[in-house]
Amino acid sequence: MSMTIYYLSATGNSLQMAKRLAACLAASEEIRLLSIPDALQNGDLAPSGAVGFVLPLHFFALPLLAEEFLAQVDLSQTTYTFGLVTAGFHYLSDAFHELTELVQAAGGQLQAAFYLDMVSVYLPLNDLPAPAKTERKLQAAEKRLPMIAAQIAGRKKRLPHEYLRWPAQLMHHLVQQHPEKLDEEFFTQDSCTACGLCAQICPRENIKITEGRPHWNRQCTQCLACLHICPTKSIELGHRTKGRRRYHHPAIDVKDLFPSKSN
Repeated sequence: MSMTIYYLSATGNSLQMAKRLAACLAASEEIRLLSIPDALQNGDLAPSGAVGFVLPLHFFALPLLAEEFLAQVDLSQTTYTFGLVTAGFHYLSDAFHELTELVQAAGGQLQAAFYLDMVSVYLPLNDLPAPAKTERKLQAAEKRLPMIAAQIAGRKKRLPHEYLRWPAQLMHHLVQQHPEKLDEEFFTQDSCTACGLCAQICPRENIKITEGRPHWNRQCTQCLACLHICPTKSIELGHRTKGRRRYHHPAIDVKDLFPSKSN
């Protein structure tokens, strides 16, 4: 059996879960693992067989780039579709209701969906948990993967209920209305070396290095990849991120997060 797993990952949580899921399924499935920025770049938008989406929770629903991708993908030849959403706190979410609608609009049907609590990396809202707590959360997520993989391998149907869907939907809609404002508060400290990693990792190619500093160009999805990956921790989003720890999943090499066109 063939399966395509599309993933979107800024700091490695969703990429690690996609890789682990693929490893769990490899004995019974022929897996294609594709990043959404690369799929958009290469026009790989018409999968067949089983299809999965491994995505982070952004603004209480799906990431804006995932929404753009799902508006272009053709799922009419799929036989089984599932979603896996990584989140720091998933109880306030509209992600799977939204994914159900977008998959249906693309010609498919969402049969199964899973939340996986990991580490919240949205630093404007809160700092990272202590390292020991982070490690416990990552280990707990890894332990859940075989159970999730078994349900997917068995083509089980499972759609969780989202109890706080309506407020999540409202808050996400406010972000959707003005995406051009999402990078207004980014700035760099004097420690910036203009190394260019932020421009390389941006899935939207929204960052350009000019006059020795990165500049954001109103196409941001606020995934925070640039902020977390900056080697000198020079990038801030407003003043709420100052002094807060940066993160990427310890099992993921930073270069694996770059869109292929940047490699």
